[in-house]
Amino acid sequence: MNDETLLAAIYRGRPETIGDVAALTHLPAGDADAAVQRLRDRGLLGGDGDALTYTHPASWVADTATARSAQLRRNADDALSAMERMVSELPGLLRHWSVGEASADLVPVVIRHGLHASEDLWYDTASHDSGTLHAVLPEVDRFLTSEPERAVRFGRALAGKERVRVIMPTWAADDTIAIQRMTHYRAAGVEYRLLDSPPSWFWVDADQLAVPFEWGEGRPTSVLGVRHASLAGMALDYFETLWRQATPAEDSAPAWTPLLTLMRQGITLDSASRAVGINPRTGRRRIAAAMEHYGVSTLFALGVAWSADSSQSSDRPA
Repeated sequence: MNDETLLAAIYRGRPETIGDVAALTHLPAGDADAAVQRLRDRGLLGGDGDALTYTHPASWVADTATARSAQLRRNADDALSAMERMVSELPGLLRHWSVGEASADLVPVVIRHGLHASEDLWYDTASHDSGTLHAVLPEVDRFLTSEPERAVRFGRALAGKERVRVIMPTWAADDTIAIQRMTHYRAAGVEYRLLDSPPSWFWVDADQLAVPFEWGEGRPTSVLGVRHASLAGMALDYFETLWRQATPAEDSAPAWTPLLTLMRQGITLDSASRAVGINPRTGRRRIAAAMEHYGVSTLFALGVAWSADSSQSSDRPA
């Protein structure tokens, strides 16, 4: 019995001692003790001696981050590696924790299966009229050939977000259909960056996190969703590291650029919002984000700062 199978059995039965683990799993006492020690070393089980305790996923995140803080400080490569190991443990930990029979603090995990599991989970559980979405899509082939009605539904949902950032594989920038889809969704404010080998599919939407059943899947057909600020925060930190390493896609621009472009022509914010396919409330949120970004408090000052920034960008050598 490998450690992952053993951990699943332990979390389902919640034995109180290592002796109980041996009885539950029919392992020799020495093998059960050695396995428990390995799982303790990974932070997935707690307790001293024969007694067992169970680490809440949020506590595991905090403890693991503290234990690896020295590694995180050494250099960017170490930080990325450490964060990926932490995030990659989450699918198994969430699966095991959510089915525990004796836990008084279950983590509510939403599960979806099927060809469109990743999209269905977001449609069914995320908040679509505000906030931010950060997603890593290692395999985009299925999304490029999705039914038109699903693409329209997806675009409408994205248009309600304040900010959407997506990391895609580098090859997508050379694919005609992918370029067309990126151009279409940019109108809804989506920002893209490219990585040669994105590590796994996952997304973070406010305090909600979605991961595949098995870390590393690029196009999962079984996914797990959990609403928990600490877990989502850890995954967002990892996303931010990937985002900094990724290359901006062609024509990438902040979500407020289309609005300010139209407003510079004398169009009102509400009219500009409708022109780019978003509701005025979303448009106002994007302009507020632009004002915060430029450190200004009036639309006039925003127009001046944005125009100056745009001029400097166009003057930079290609």
